[in-house]
This record gives sequence, structure tokens and C-alpha cells, in this order.
Amino acid sequence: MVKILAVILLVLMLVIGRDRGLQSFLTILMNIAILAGVLFAIALGFSPLIVGTAAGLLLTVLILFYQNGYHLKTKVAFGVIVAVQVVMLLIGMVLCVWGHAGGYSEVKINLDDGLFLDGNVNLSMMQVEITVILLSLLGAVKDAAVAVTSAVYEVHRNNPDLEQIQLFASGLKIGREILATSINTLFFSCVGESLLLFHIICYWGYSFGYILNSKALYQVFLYSGIAGLGCIAAIPLSAMAMATVLKRKGRV
Repeated sequence: MVKILAVILLVLMLVIGRDRGLQSFLTILMNIAILAGVLFAIALGFSPLIVGTAAGLLLTVLILFYQNGYHLKTKVAFGVIVAVQVVMLLIGMVLCVWGHAGGYSEVKINLDDGLFLDGNVNLSMMQVEITVILLSLLGAVKDAAVAVTSAVYEVHRNNPDLEQIQLFASGLKIGREILATSINTLFFSCVGESLLLFHIICYWGYSFGYILNSKALYQVFLYSGIAGLGCIAAIPLSAMAMATVLKRKGRV
């Protein structure tokens, strides 16, 4: 079934996107290969945080420069994405440590499957959690940064006399338009991934207060919360960086 769906996806991307569609499909395959390499490296005993950081950087380079091309817009977006990822990674590390977010939650560990888990795993679950946050953050930040830098570039090309503050304001205005959509996408992604968890909660009759203070709920919203913060931070940073670079270099 997976092969059939992959073939259907490839055909549709070729029909609609043609060369760009094929390039996007190859990018997806390379992304899958990188993520598979992350899993194998962690299984072999490498540090999840180091492997995840390297994979995040490699995925960023691949998606930006291979799929979208090597030009001013993607170069500025790359700098913004790296800066946001570093800051959000530090925030995620603090929230994970303070909230004890690593490992299985108290809800999942009490299931029948938890009886078959080996507790003697030579692996830092806190690093795994931080790595998941880092990789989850990548998509939202990339979309916001590329959208804003591309928009500011086009505004400048069509209105080269605009001042830097005007370009920045244009980028913010465009960023506000995409922000609501991006946040809603993250929210529904979070809800969709957690439907089984919510079913388990309802089935076993956990109290509202118990769930509100549980690690399970904290883990669910931690990924989307960090990604949302990264997306919000990427918009003004992208607008400011692109406007500054364009006016300094006099690009058209």
C-alpha cells in the first residue's frame, strides 16, 4: 500500500509540478533517508542531541538550497532558520529539563504495552525529547522564513525606492497573513497525533485535574508550542534581515 501511495504521489507531483515536482519528490526521499540515518545512529549509541542537530542542519540545507535554489532569499532564510533553531533549542532544553519531559508519560507507561518495555536502555530520553522538538520545529520555521524573505524580495524588486523600515513593515504585514494559518496547522497536527492518547484518557476515566498536571499533556503541547514560538520569531527576523540585506547591497 505504501508503494502504491508513493507512486500516486510521484505521478501527481510530476503532472502538476513537472521538474519542480520531481525535485520535491527527490527531496522527500532524501529527507526520509536522513531521518532513517538518525534512527540508526541513535540505535548504534551516538548522542541523540548531536545526531539530531547535525540532521536538522543537513535537512535545512537540503530543503532550502536543493529544493528552492541557492540565491539571496534562501541564504537569508538559512541564517534566520539557524538562529531561531539555536534559540528555540535552548528554550526547549530548559523546558524539557524543568518539566521532566523525557521518556514515556505516566499514561502510556501504565498501559499493557508498558509491561514489555526494558527499563535498562543506555540512552538519554531527555536528549531524545529535545531532538524531537528540534526536528519538529524545522518545518514551521522554514515555511515562515522562506515565505517572508521571498515576499520582501519581491516587494523590493517591484518598489526599489522603498526604505528599509517600509520593507520591514511589508514583511510583517505578509507574515501576519501566514501566521494564523501556520499556527492552526501546528494545532491540528498536534491534535491529530494525540487522538489515540485522548481516547485512552477517556477510556480509563482519568480526572481533568490529573490530565492537566500530567507529563502526557505537557509532551503533547510542548512540540507544537516550541514550533509555534519559532514560527512567530522567524517572521520579524526574516523581514528585518531581508530588508537590511537588500538596502545595504542595493539589490533589485
